[in-house]
This record gives sequence, structure tokens and C-alpha cells, in this order.
Amino acid sequence: MTRSTTVATRTCSFTMGDTCLVARFHPGAEVSGDDARANLDVTSELAGGRRLAVLVDLRQLKSQSAEARAELAGPRAVRVSRAVALLIGSPLSRVVGNFYLRFNRPETPTRLFSSEEEARAWLEAVCHVGEPAEEGARDPR
Repeated sequence: MTRSTTVATRTCSFTMGDTCLVARFHPGAEVSGDDARANLDVTSELAGGRRLAVLVDLRQLKSQSAEARAELAGPRAVRVSRAVALLIGSPLSRVVGNFYLRFNRPETPTRLFSSEEEARAWLEAVCHVGEPAEEGARDPR
């Protein structure tokens, strides 16, 4: 049986499952640097010192400040994430995702997906769920 914990911030809801942390932005969320730090606080708390596979649902996101993007690609995010799958659906979420990848260059393996099933499969393959994280692993793409 899968046991999950859900926590929400002003901009995002987080669900910690057995193999993956899922972060879903609230409809119309506009994420500031403070919001990003709050979201990383929750992620860190749920991670409990582990590096996790993280699925981030950007489909309802309205905007994300440069400060927020920098926080989410920075060292605090690296400490809690082994790999990040960004789920996109609209042209806006695709632009936000591509902008983040191109200009913030996250240190953890990160990819865009339009299918949640494909995103989860990739996370599992990249993270080899249950195995120790490889230090400094990056997506070769």
C-alpha cells in the first residue's frame, strides 16, 4: 500500500509518495523568490535528508520570477533532488520550462514532459529508485 503525505504552500501542493515527490502549482500561481524558498523548505522537510525524484507540474503556473528560477536551480534544490521531471501542457508552461532549462541550467538531471506517465518512467529510470544517488549526476542532453 502506498502511503503519501501532502503539504501546501501559497503557490504549490506537494505530495510525498513512496518513490517520488510530486509538486503541483496552484492554478494561476505567480512564484516569487520568497515562494521558491518556501517551496524548497517544504521539499527539504519532506525529503528528510534524502535526494528525491521530483515531478513538478507546471501546467497551471502563470509566472515565475528570475529570483525564483535561480533558487530552484541552486544548491538547496540540488541537495533534495536526484532528478526533476517538469510536466507541461500549455504553450505558457512549455515557455516557462524551456526558459528555466536554458537560462538557469539546473545541476540535477531535468527534462520536460507532456505525459505524466512518461515523466514518472523517466524519473524511475534515472534515479534507479531505492539505490544511492550518484554524486554530481547530470542529464547528458
